[in-house]
Amino acid sequence: MRRGLTIATTVVATIVAVGALLFIPLSIVVGNAQNVVVEVVLLAVSVWYVAGVMRADRRARLAGEALLPPERRPARREPRRPITFALRETLVTFAVWFVLVFAFDALALGLDPIVNAGVAVFAGFMLATLTVTGRHMMFRLTAEEDRGEER
Repeated sequence: MRRGLTIATTVVATIVAVGALLFIPLSIVVGNAQNVVVEVVLLAVSVWYVAGVMRADRRARLAGEALLPPERRPARREPRRPITFALRETLVTFAVWFVLVFAFDALALGLDPIVNAGVAVFAGFMLATLTVTGRHMMFRLTAEEDRGEER
């Protein structure tokens, strides 16, 4: 019963946190400073609660595992190496996407240059992130498949 209540309150706290996070920009645009303060407080309290529940759950699980005999303890998996990326590759990818988006917006949509620059920066960042991340994920997956064949 208690575990179910904890899960339910954590889900509600997560929903409140996401809602507050989404309403903060709206309140800023509309100009309601009081709402921004309330939403930031709701976000902070919700994140604090969820993090506390997660830490307590992890502590309880690890304490339970410590009581088991060594042969019955769950195997710890070896963490993956972090994904690294080349800064130069990322900057070049961003520059290419920026130029493509800026040219398209200028020629096809006729956007104002200042607005176009803002849109192109955002789009270039997002597209470069997707391109570099996708490329690294693809090579990581194929490297794992290669290692699987060697074993």
